[in-house]
Amino acid sequence: MFDPDLLADPRAVVIFTGAGMSAESGVPTFRDRMTGLWAHTDPMEIATPTAFRRQPQRVWDWHVHLAESIRAARPNAGHLAIADLERRGVKVTVITQNIDSLHQRAGSQNVVELHGNLLRLKSFVDEDAAFAMKRAPVICPVCGGYADPDECDRYADRSDLAAIELRTGPVPHCPCCGALLRPDIVWFGEMLDPEVIEAAWDAVEDCELLIAVGASLEVEPAASLPWRALGRGAQVIEINPTPTGLAEYCHASFAATAVDTLPGLLDLIASGQTIRTPQA
Repeated sequence: MFDPDLLADPRAVVIFTGAGMSAESGVPTFRDRMTGLWAHTDPMEIATPTAFRRQPQRVWDWHVHLAESIRAARPNAGHLAIADLERRGVKVTVITQNIDSLHQRAGSQNVVELHGNLLRLKSFVDEDAAFAMKRAPVICPVCGGYADPDECDRYADRSDLAAIELRTGPVPHCPCCGALLRPDIVWFGEMLDPEVIEAAWDAVEDCELLIAVGASLEVEPAASLPWRALGRGAQVIEINPTPTGLAEYCHASFAATAVDTLPGLLDLIASGQTIRTPQA
């Protein structure tokens, strides 16, 4: 069947992407990424603040291995089509659960990273250690972690931190305060950044069309975003080889991949044409 009422020429579009989007670039899903020595390591046991506190080097090495597949990946045709839609004058916000920066590498400018970015680093904040200091800690001006003011290097700046990468070797330290550095991603047991969540909700509240791509819609609060768009009257399209429960309620559903679907679909949107698609 066909829906004749899908929006043509939307003012604001949200593209919501999950693991299926990156899988088409050769980035396996989170649980399938580990090979070799790490094949039998449970991510829920190693990608946690507790694990890093106990064995920082082991956790660092696990993430280094994970980063290798991400660095080897390249944006696929779906990523490129999203970036092209933005270049053609449509207001596009990408909200992604992926941590691989493939959207940015494709050229997308407005990307909300719900779960962070593996290739970016931040300080490991150990509150117990910080407040055990003899003096009250301050916020490090470089990494944002808790720091002893007497031990900070006042000549260090953010460019020194940005130059440090997730690479093989000892766990690095903040060049200013000396705190251990970790990948800037959301580990198991951690809350999402409230400012990031707010940015995602604001984009959904503003959009006229939301396209969910390769998202399982099993992890909250991200899973609620397409439903919120539906609830406030936005048009919603799902693209997923295995349709989710959203398919029955959204305006159109493609049981297909992003590579096969997004280039043509987004070209129609950029051209201001009415979208008429088969319903799943």
